[in-house]
Amino acid sequence: MRGIEHTLNPRKILRQFLVGVGGSAGALVLIVLSLFRREGRVVFAVPAPQYLLLAVLLLICGWSCDALRVTVTARIWRKRIRFRDGLTVVLSGYFLSGITPANTGGNVAEIYVLTKSRLSLGEATSLTLVGGALYSLSLVVLFLLFSLLQKEPIPSRIFQITSYLLGLYAILIGILAAFLRFPAPLVALSGKVGTFLASRFPRLAPTGQEIPTLVSNFLLDLREKLLIFLRNPHYLGWNISMYCLHFLCLFGTTYFILLALAETRLSWPSTIHLQVPLFFALRFTPVPGASGVAELSFASLFKPFLEGGKVSLLVFFWRLLTYYGALGAGSIAFFRTLAR
Repeated sequence: MRGIEHTLNPRKILRQFLVGVGGSAGALVLIVLSLFRREGRVVFAVPAPQYLLLAVLLLICGWSCDALRVTVTARIWRKRIRFRDGLTVVLSGYFLSGITPANTGGNVAEIYVLTKSRLSLGEATSLTLVGGALYSLSLVVLFLLFSLLQKEPIPSRIFQITSYLLGLYAILIGILAAFLRFPAPLVALSGKVGTFLASRFPRLAPTGQEIPTLVSNFLLDLREKLLIFLRNPHYLGWNISMYCLHFLCLFGTTYFILLALAETRLSWPSTIHLQVPLFFALRFTPVPGASGVAELSFASLFKPFLEGGKVSLLVFFWRLLTYYGALGAGSIAFFRTLAR
């Protein structure tokens, strides 16, 4: 846990936060300037602002689905987590995901907060790893489902990108499974790292000697906890179902923003279908919070369906709710936990 707490250094988090927010704000300004240059004007009117309130409520509903997923899944180890603590877990994950490259910090935050909720390190890590795998699987399920509902062929380029990313994710999971099945090579490597640290930094000699034992015990504990999921497949189904509900709420937020802008050319299923592959790809973006990339990609995706430069408002409200809203709520939840 000391390594995790070092990673969660408040000063380091602040620097990452400024980078993520700065990149996002810069992209929004770039979008507005680009639209103004092309169309000579940028619309800032919101004809039906009441739909923005519905978008906020739907977003909170999505967060609640994710929190309920964590709360119920913890029962697989006969551990009870209150809904409020489950909400703290997922909000903390959103916060650190939003300020770290490729969302890597989200897993660290979730593991840290779960251990504060009386789960062991192995239980917290296995819940996060299983959740991460099913997260991507749920996006693929939604993408294929809404492709069938719209009765439209899947665009070959989008299908290829989604397939490549899914293949990459499968390879990473396969590597992890191999280390869990045959931990000896990783334990031996950790021993060499410990020896190197002891030779270069004498003060770290005791810690270096403990590294192989710590790694071995952690891998054994993690494998044992992951096997419990395989013996209880209904928990896997529960995670996929709640993730799907979470994404339907999250992507549905965009639909209500469109209604607020009096844009009705895109149906709710079409709005969902457009966002799934984009969201899947943004998960692997090596930029803190996908800042800049997310705004520009989202704008290019929806621009063909909007008139009068409204794409800038769409991107602004979408990012304000789904990104800045998650950062705000997540930072409060996370730093309260960190201060305990």
